[in-house]
Amino acid sequence: MKIVFFTNEYAHPKLPSSGGVGSFLKTMAETMTILGHEVHVYGFSKRTIYFKDQNIAFSFFKKYSKQFPISDFLRSLSRTLNIKNTERYFLKKERLYLAKQLKHYCAKNNIDIIESFVFNGFTAYWDHSTPLVIRFHGSRGFWHHYLGAKKEEHKIYMEQLALENTKHTVAVSQFSADVVKNIYNVDIEMVIHNGIDAHLFSPNSKVKEIGQSIFYFGTLSKAKGVDILCNVFNTVIKNHPKATLHLIGRGTDFLDYLKNDVLSKNALKNMTYYGVKQMNELPDILSQATVCIFPSLNENFSLAIEEAMALQKPVIASDIPSFNEIITHGENGWISKNESEYFDYIDIIFNNSEEKKRIAINARQHVLNLFTKDIMVQKSIAYYENILKNK
Repeated sequence: MKIVFFTNEYAHPKLPSSGGVGSFLKTMAETMTILGHEVHVYGFSKRTIYFKDQNIAFSFFKKYSKQFPISDFLRSLSRTLNIKNTERYFLKKERLYLAKQLKHYCAKNNIDIIESFVFNGFTAYWDHSTPLVIRFHGSRGFWHHYLGAKKEEHKIYMEQLALENTKHTVAVSQFSADVVKNIYNVDIEMVIHNGIDAHLFSPNSKVKEIGQSIFYFGTLSKAKGVDILCNVFNTVIKNHPKATLHLIGRGTDFLDYLKNDVLSKNALKNMTYYGVKQMNELPDILSQATVCIFPSLNENFSLAIEEAMALQKPVIASDIPSFNEIITHGENGWISKNESEYFDYIDIIFNNSEEKKRIAINARQHVLNLFTKDIMVQKSIAYYENILKNK
């Protein structure tokens, strides 16, 4: 099978830093290549990029704003002047251009199937000359409805068109499928939970654990609840003066806010920021953790939680639907309803080594049973093959 992942992000040292979608695509692409499929990663970036790595062909053309600066200037001007519907006009032009580029690439490389994502509705005007699957990892609509972000109505409209324009849709959790129905009134065809590389993320006895250490990795933002974690740590350090907080991920502006306005003086002294790390760097760093905490306000799913659990680390996460799809409270992790509960579960981990060990062992086994990349990829391939069979 020849597949192209159409994207503007991918986790690779030669490309700009990416988020969860980039990590997901890396896992999919590399695993499918190992299984003998021909994988292409095609999309758009600030500059033209071509290279090949691990038999995966990477090709990025200049994004629309760089390719057509005058058009982008007019779009920006019309937005500033608040001229009605011009934003939608320019978004349509951009997406038609993306569709044209993608169609040419698919024809040139005899691509069998395309996978892309919903965010910003980049595939809104795809003509289905090659079958397209779009996977819902998140969207502008989700940010607005569930996280209170500014409503970008024209981009949400493009997401609506993208979802309505293809029947081949995947959600990464049942919660995600429900979100799409609630926001866009579109039924998702298939739910395939995200999976992680349980070989890369496996316990490493050679790495020494930092006693009473709390780790978080992901974007540093209010939506991810990192300020909540810092408030919790302010309380933790009063009772456990040797406790340390370790933050990994993008978001230096939010980090400055945490340092200046959230963390107490004592907490700040015991906080370490690692910056952005590549996926292959994470296991050794996270293997030092006593506990990993994920206090997000809402998410569609979480690769990070799965990765921490696969490392056989106890996890405490916020009480949101998608996290409850991963964690069974009290069996393979803890679900916290408020800041006080975070502290209570941290206290258990710091003081009860047997309970900590039981939860950690159960956590890894749970991931191996349900959330590995092999399970995710095999389900995805079966889905693709069924689409091609009924083409």
